[in-house]
Amino acid sequence: MISKNLKKYIPLCMTLLFATGLQSQEVMSLKRCREMALAKSENLKMADKTLEKANAEKKAMRTLYLPSVSGSATGVYLKDNFEMEMYLPTVTPDLTTGELTPNIMINPGTGQPVIGADGNPVFNMYAWLPIDLSLKGAYMAGVSVEQPLFTGGKILAANKMAGIGIEMAHENRDLQQMNTLAEADQTYWLYVSVTEKVKLAKKSVELLNSLVERVQNSYETGMVNKNELLKIQVQYNKATLDFQKAQSGLQLTRMSLCRVTGLSFDTPIMATDTIVEFSNTLLSEFGSEDATLRPEYKLMEYSIALEEENIKITRAEYLPTAGLSAGYTHLGGIELSGTDYNNSNLNVMASVKIPLFQWGKGKQKIAVARIDKELKELELEKNIQLLQLEIEQSKLNLQDAWLRISITETSLKQAEENLRVSNDNYELGAELITDLLIAQAQWQNAFSELIDAKTDFKLKETLYLKTTAKLLLK
Repeated sequence: MISKNLKKYIPLCMTLLFATGLQSQEVMSLKRCREMALAKSENLKMADKTLEKANAEKKAMRTLYLPSVSGSATGVYLKDNFEMEMYLPTVTPDLTTGELTPNIMINPGTGQPVIGADGNPVFNMYAWLPIDLSLKGAYMAGVSVEQPLFTGGKILAANKMAGIGIEMAHENRDLQQMNTLAEADQTYWLYVSVTEKVKLAKKSVELLNSLVERVQNSYETGMVNKNELLKIQVQYNKATLDFQKAQSGLQLTRMSLCRVTGLSFDTPIMATDTIVEFSNTLLSEFGSEDATLRPEYKLMEYSIALEEENIKITRAEYLPTAGLSAGYTHLGGIELSGTDYNNSNLNVMASVKIPLFQWGKGKQKIAVARIDKELKELELEKNIQLLQLEIEQSKLNLQDAWLRISITETSLKQAEENLRVSNDNYELGAELITDLLIAQAQWQNAFSELIDAKTDFKLKETLYLKTTAKLLLK
């Protein structure tokens, strides 16, 4: 009998209640859900890191305007010395002019210089020069400063690109934040919806249980046949199974909400918001939508600006460049034929590089960069229409969702009245149990449809706010 069937579920219910009591319950509002989702979102954390990276790149680009200072040091140790002997030709001074002339051997017979076997003139005297070079502690150290004077606008364009990168990182963060809020809203309202479905399924079981008891009493007194009792028992069993399925669905949506908010999967959640009462004030705000306010549009605009600066950088590669450098170098630790050798030197150097001819390579690269920009502009022109279409579609969907609520509310009132009349007629014997069960099923379907309609409105509301870039402002 029914009472025995109910007893089967008492231990299970007690177990579930006890398990729920062991875990602290999370009382969650929509605002709290959003805050937790934003704190947990990996995509938002990645967007923050991207923004941090863009700021660091901007700071790095600024340093290109400043001179770069570098130092260098080199040490050499060679175990063996360089040893060699050299014989150098000598010269003699001209007493008349005071100039030095080669001391060449002259053939007295011809008056011409004597030529050796190697084809070179033979000198009267050679100087012997022994060389002994020691590098057992030689070193060279220095510091240099380099300052770019003109780079064809490359540094300026690179800094502008870094600034655009920061703006794009901000827009990307706003986009990820809206995506996170949209996911949080969708998961939260789905959990609220399934919670209402569980309440409805429970109420249906309670109504059928009450009806079963009434039919059971009537059957025992012989007022109805067994077929009537079996029909209501079958319907009761089906409602019990539906109630169990609804509870399973509630657990899945709860775990999904835990995932979005960063809670452990076994955390019980009690949603404080309901979909029973809410207004349609958002519909009165229609007319102020602007697709150019969306982060997606701004990202495409910034990508065009990046391509414009890329054209400048490409052009700068084929323009003259100029720079200035200065340095100080000290050389020491060298011993030459027993004498220590040290030297310090200051140098300044200016350089200019002028590209002359690359077979049209620069012209073609600039043309490629311009085409890339034109492609981005065409992409923006195409997508602005799609973005605006999304806005118009979200508006229509929200209006349809509100109309659906109005219709389902009327249907529920009619189903409630039909159920009341059927119940009274059955009590008076004017209707069969089948008619009453149909009326109750119609009432349950109408109630479930209203829950779906209100949930759908909430989801369409979030989508409208997202497509109009108002979700961040709510």
